Amino acid sequence: MDYIPKIFHRFACQIWHMTVIPAFFFAFLLVYSPSRSYAFLEAGRGLYAFDVTMCMCIVLGCISVSRVAFYYIWRKRSLSLITYSAFCVGEVTIMSLFCGLYMWLMLHRSIPYMSAVGTMLGICTTTLIYPYLTLSLALYLTDSKSRSEEVPKDTLVRFPDSQQRMKLVIASSAILYIEADENYVRIHYLESGVEKEFLLRNSMKKIDELVSRYGLVRCHRSFLINPSHVKMLKKGKEGVLQAELDECPALVPVSKRYYDNLASLL
Repeated sequence: MDYIPKIFHRFACQIWHMTVIPAFFFAFLLVYSPSRSYAFLEAGRGLYAFDVTMCMCIVLGCISVSRVAFYYIWRKRSLSLITYSAFCVGEVTIMSLFCGLYMWLMLHRSIPYMSAVGTMLGICTTTLIYPYLTLSLALYLTDSKSRSEEVPKDTLVRFPDSQQRMKLVIASSAILYIEADENYVRIHYLESGVEKEFLLRNSMKKIDELVSRYGLVRCHRSFLINPSHVKMLKKGKEGVLQAELDECPALVPVSKRYYDNLASLL
C-alpha cells in the first residue's frame, strides 16, 4: 500500500492548505466568474461578490477545523494515499454542505436544500481540484528532493574539537544523543550494541550545525537526539517530557518547544 510522505503530516503543510485553498476559491470565482457559478451565486440579486466572499469564509472555517484535526489525529501515524484522498473528498463535501446551506437560506428556501448542496458540490469540486492537486504535487516534489539530498544512515560523522582537530569518527546511525556540558559536549553512541560516551571540547552550536545534516535534531536546549533510536516519548515525573531510546537506559529530556518537530519524525 502506498503511503503519503511525512511532509503531509507537518503543521506547516496544514497552514498551506488553510491559506491556499480558500484564497484560490475566492480569486478563481471572483476573477473568472464561471457561468454556472455566477448564475447560481448571483441569482438575479446582484450580490455575487458578497456571496463568493461568504462562501470563501465558510471554506476557510471548514478547512481550518479539518486540517487542525488532521494534524492532531494523524501526525504520528502512517496514512495511505487512498485514505488521504478520501479525507480531501470529505473536506470538499463538508464545505459544499455548509455553502449549500448558506445559499439555500439566502434564496429564501426557494429551491430544495439538496439541490443547493448538489450545485455547490459541483462548484467546489471543479474549483478546488486545482489547488488540491497543485499542493499535493508540490509536497511530493519537495519530499522527493529532500530524500535525494539525504545523507545515508551509515555515513561517517567526523567530530573535530574547538581547534578543528579530528577527535572522533563514527557512523551517523550509531549516534544516540548529544548533550551539552559547559564548554564540552558528551556524544553518546553505540559500539557493538553497547552504549559509549565521548567527551569532546566544542560548542553545542557548532555540533548542532555539524550533525543536523545527518538527521539529528534538537530536542532540548542542551540535547540533540537521533530520532531513529527513539522508542517512545512519554511524560516522566512532574509532567516532564522524555524520550526513551533503544539500547540506552538514559531518558533524554524533551522541551515543549521541540516536541512537535521530534514527534513528526518518529
